[in-house]
Amino acid sequence: MKNYLRGLVACVLATASAGAALAQAAYPNQKIAFVVPFTPGGAGDLIARAIANKMAEAWRQPVVIENRAGAGGNTGSLHAAKAAPDGHTILIGSTSSHAINSSLYKEKMPYDVERDFASVMMVATSPHILLVNKSLPVKNVTELVAYAKANPGKINFSSGGNGTSTHLAGELFRTLTGTDMVHVPYKGAPEGVQGVMGGQTQMMFENLSGALPQLGGDRLRGLGISSARPIALVPGMPAVAETVPGFETAVWFGIFVPVRTPADVVAKLNAEINRILLLPDIKERFAKMGMQAMGGSSAEAARYVKAEIAKWADVVKASGASID
Repeated sequence: MKNYLRGLVACVLATASAGAALAQAAYPNQKIAFVVPFTPGGAGDLIARAIANKMAEAWRQPVVIENRAGAGGNTGSLHAAKAAPDGHTILIGSTSSHAINSSLYKEKMPYDVERDFASVMMVATSPHILLVNKSLPVKNVTELVAYAKANPGKINFSSGGNGTSTHLAGELFRTLTGTDMVHVPYKGAPEGVQGVMGGQTQMMFENLSGALPQLGGDRLRGLGISSARPIALVPGMPAVAETVPGFETAVWFGIFVPVRTPADVVAKLNAEINRILLLPDIKERFAKMGMQAMGGSSAEAARYVKAEIAKWADVVKASGASID
């Protein structure tokens, strides 16, 4: 009898182990919803689509982009946070949705980044370019600062929405230069750029990927880049920090899933997206967008996000920006 019971227990344990292994191997076993909390056409959307196509090819499951823009990334992020924690809903979060908004929205923040999400990995980062409408009588950052000080409250700066990196870049510029400028939030970064092109606003710190196609046109002028030093992708463009010491900003994107998503699923997503980032055509696409691939482990991503939350909290406090 004892031998029978031991055999039965061993059989049950083996079956359970096999079932767990099968469940792990089976992921993904249905459509994956890839939530993009921004409008189509922006950097986050383009990155997500590039990754989604490769994932679908490798895993032979549909990976469907869901654009859920609003509230600086909060709308789509909240939707993803409430999804089933099974790896079939993933989110591309950004500097705004997973760092800036934590302090900008204060008590009205609808989710807690560190409590409600598991970090999968960091994907890409890119500086901003300071764009101005060519009708503005300035040719460089020094002239822009002088013009803004001579015309307080008369320069409107676009952003991709309250709480986005394009918003806080403008707030940091305003704070460090001591100028009086008016923030005009748009639904997304592409719409913000259109605002500058149409003259509804006069300037914007746009993500490099969105700014590059506009450089050399007849309506916008690039005055500077937000990295600490000039970069080869935009030769001849100075760093804003050369005129405004301490000014340095960037947008980043990472992949997140609802908390309590199984560790093996997170690990499989991490491995797959790290693989995708090394593909030659993805490297080329990112380079043309002005994006630098990041990659790395889930633990590294969690530490990175934690540091970014603290960094941008200081910027929000210094600028006085808030969302009531």
